[in-house]
Amino acid sequence: MIRKTFLLAAVMVLLTNVVSFSQNEKDSTNKKLDDEEWLNWEDYDWFHWEFYGRPFIEINYGFGGADHKKLKSKFADIGSLELKLGYASRSTFYTEDIIQFSEKYLFGSRFRADLKSSSTAIGEMKSDLWRFGFAKREGYAYKLNNFSIMPYNSSGFVWSRIEMIDYPAKFYLLTYPPMSLDNAINDTEILNRFHDAYRFGTVNEGGIKFDISSTVSFNVSYEAAVIFPRHLFWKHLGSMIIEESAKHLLGNFIDEVSDSSPYATPIVDFLLNNGFSYAFFTLKKDRMNWPFETAAPLTYETIKFGITVTF
Repeated sequence: MIRKTFLLAAVMVLLTNVVSFSQNEKDSTNKKLDDEEWLNWEDYDWFHWEFYGRPFIEINYGFGGADHKKLKSKFADIGSLELKLGYASRSTFYTEDIIQFSEKYLFGSRFRADLKSSSTAIGEMKSDLWRFGFAKREGYAYKLNNFSIMPYNSSGFVWSRIEMIDYPAKFYLLTYPPMSLDNAINDTEILNRFHDAYRFGTVNEGGIKFDISSTVSFNVSYEAAVIFPRHLFWKHLGSMIIEESAKHLLGNFIDEVSDSSPYATPIVDFLLNNGFSYAFFTLKKDRMNWPFETAAPLTYETIKFGITVTF
């Protein structure tokens, strides 16, 4: 209750300061219009989910690992295969060699230890995860004739189903030092919250695409995914509003940077958006709906390499 009251008070103070700032700038018409744009949510990209542009197919392979803050056991490293189907749009930004891009897509993935290695160490738990979801990817790119360098940030929603192949009961006495029975039982209870059921979550990704032609591109990326043990709608909504509001204000700051230094925009956008996304992901490792008091989620972090064909 105290946290909710504090959050509400913080939002009210922020809104009051924004309104006061806007009122103090009435002497300048152009400045007033700029201030209104900072509060304008009509063009916010998450509110527009029409699929338009050129269709594309993307295939990714990756490797990484799963983690849970409360587990004493360790997951085996995993490999991943992923398919994305979506639409990509490009637009000139200030100059012909700086472009703004947006891609919205559906995806399906599989994460499994056997996709990385057929053998695991004693005490490492194998798992098999299937997931599907939708996401958006956007950023600014440097265009050099038919070649483009496209740093980006993406975010989306995902539904995951994990099947535990190994449980602590299989090996807890074989580890060194041996795991206690209480820890093995506690880990099993945590894993059963996710096992053999579809769970909702979020996914963020930062990476760079390299367009080598109008149809083919390669990409390398780092993905951070959060799987909730259960979906607490109102707390998730509150957490998402905080995150997306901060990203909206960050986007407006990046727009200000682009007005004065267009050629710095792709790098600034990449660093700020991905830095913020990873910081918020780190906070959610302890509380799945940060800052609200909620359970720790299951998290995946993956390095991916892919190829995209655009039609």
